[in-house]
Amino acid sequence: MKALAIDSAVTCISLAACNQQKKASVTLDIGMRQSEKIIPAIEYVLEQVELETSQLDFIALSGGPGSFTGLRLGFAAAKGLQLSTGCPVYSIPTLKAQAEPYSSWPGKVLSAIDAKKDRFYVQIFFQGNAISESLDIGVEEIAHHLTNEDNVLIVGPDSEALLNALKNFAPSLQVSRFPHLTTSITDALFSLGNEATENLAPYQGPIYLRKSEAEENQK
Repeated sequence: MKALAIDSAVTCISLAACNQQKKASVTLDIGMRQSEKIIPAIEYVLEQVELETSQLDFIALSGGPGSFTGLRLGFAAAKGLQLSTGCPVYSIPTLKAQAEPYSSWPGKVLSAIDAKKDRFYVQIFFQGNAISESLDIGVEEIAHHLTNEDNVLIVGPDSEALLNALKNFAPSLQVSRFPHLTTSITDALFSLGNEATENLAPYQGPIYLRKSEAEENQK
């Protein structure tokens, strides 16, 4: 497998390149400068595994929900590479990619991203399969979904924030978290992207569960 993975759905952007057994990854958590650095970062990880863009089998990127600016940045970079090389781009739902490394967890897995405004983007999985839609909801609603559930694992970059909020709201909930590893989501993007090549999944744009602030302000 010769592939590039891009996760730009959250504040800290993660990129990785895979050339058979060789892998290289980098993270960018530098605010607005990420738009200037994403292309050089892509070039860097490809160089580390001795891979040319023309050799890529596919590009897999997290397709949302998440940061509007981040998603557009990742899609712009991926589409630019697709236009120049013809390499297929596979959009993987971010919440699914976050949950994928924990498909063997014996209970429910709650994949979460901080959506701001006291809300979270969440989706519930069991043994790798989604058992809820992607939701944009508050802590009280999340707690309601988890009532009477045991052994729930919260995953994702904002898992700690959600766990603390849930514990404050409903201390009796049986929830825990696994420390977020940026390599986990890029590895998941490689795996799910490789599956997509077998199924010839069509390209899709970003997944938005709400309107941007600019769109809301137009009202």
